[in-house]
Amino acid sequence: MIWVLLSHRWRNLHSSTGFLLSCFHSSSTPQPISSHPKILTLTPLIPRPNSPPTFPYSTTRSRRTPRSKRSKRAPPPVDQAQLDRAISELPARFTSAELAAALGRHSDPRLCHELLLATLRHPRFRRPSPTAANDDDDHLSPFLVTIKKLGAARLYREMDAVASLSLSLPSLPLSEPFFNTIIYFYAEARMLSKAIYVYKRMRAAGDPAASPTARTYNLLFAALLGRGANSYIHHVYMDSIRALFRQMLDSGIAPDVFALNSLIKGYASSLHLNDALRVFHQMVPVYGVEPDENTYSYLIHGLCAQGRTRNAGELWAEMRGKGLAPSGRAANSIVSALAMAGEVAEAVEMMWEVAWIGRAVDGITCRTLLEEICRQRRVGDAVGLLREMHEKELVDGRMYRELLHGIQDEFGGGLDGGNS
Repeated sequence: MIWVLLSHRWRNLHSSTGFLLSCFHSSSTPQPISSHPKILTLTPLIPRPNSPPTFPYSTTRSRRTPRSKRSKRAPPPVDQAQLDRAISELPARFTSAELAAALGRHSDPRLCHELLLATLRHPRFRRPSPTAANDDDDHLSPFLVTIKKLGAARLYREMDAVASLSLSLPSLPLSEPFFNTIIYFYAEARMLSKAIYVYKRMRAAGDPAASPTARTYNLLFAALLGRGANSYIHHVYMDSIRALFRQMLDSGIAPDVFALNSLIKGYASSLHLNDALRVFHQMVPVYGVEPDENTYSYLIHGLCAQGRTRNAGELWAEMRGKGLAPSGRAANSIVSALAMAGEVAEAVEMMWEVAWIGRAVDGITCRTLLEEICRQRRVGDAVGLLREMHEKELVDGRMYRELLHGIQDEFGGGLDGGNS
């Protein structure tokens, strides 16, 4: 019986893995997976004699979603008396503008959600006349206020319901800022398919007031690149980013520095550095956009990841010649890359330049630099550099002791590091 259960769970796991791989390698935009199959460890029902104790669960790290990321319990429903009181405070024949003002006065986003749904079908609500010349922003403002409040409170399910309701009303004139707000909160909720749907709705609207703008494309670029630094995820989404960039150019929208930096970041993070450098060299002559510190930081970090320290050093000198300061990630990358390439003197000089700029040198970079110096049989120089770094407050006392003990254990043996 146990072997039957094991084979059954193995088949389920194999099919689930195939489904995930097919999602990543499909031509369409991959969708985030909300849940994963649970992997359990089956143990015999009767323990054998003289055998180690067994547990009815796996002692390895759980593959379930972390507790902090699991869906929390549903909040308690809104008090009906509080909702009735909010409705009674509205004027006798209230309009969309008065409803938006009332929604803005309430701090509870769940109450705003229920108040919006209750007042839209309320007999006291004065609906706009199709023939009257009304301001479109007044009609959209109740939905916009509610979406912003729900999105800021991370009540994405309720926010999605309000956004879907507003998009389903044919008589409601939608504008570009309203569409961009929905795309922004869909991106925050990692609902990429819904954000792409809103973008397609904007393109199909045919109204210049609702057409995509540079901000729309920048929101989509930021959503596709995500918040992490996973090179494989960036490689998967690069086709979508390239397609969006081509549609942006075909629409006659000039890309700004954020759009070009997004394209460079995607190429650099997926280790397509030649494509990233091609876009970089086209920024000024083709698009008329000057690169900023983020442009150089993305390129320097990507070049250092490939071990191309010479190109990274040239970009570093060009960036510093323009008076731009790199990010901390790029600064630590070039110091570590120079040290691992055996260019210890240049790495030490770069480390002091990074410290002079005001960027913090992390512990991994310091450890890499000191270990490379020790591997060149210069343990005393490494200890002296570490003491100088501690005196100039580049490392604190705890990091100083950890690095010093690491050098003693691996290289020095009996070195005297002093007390601090």
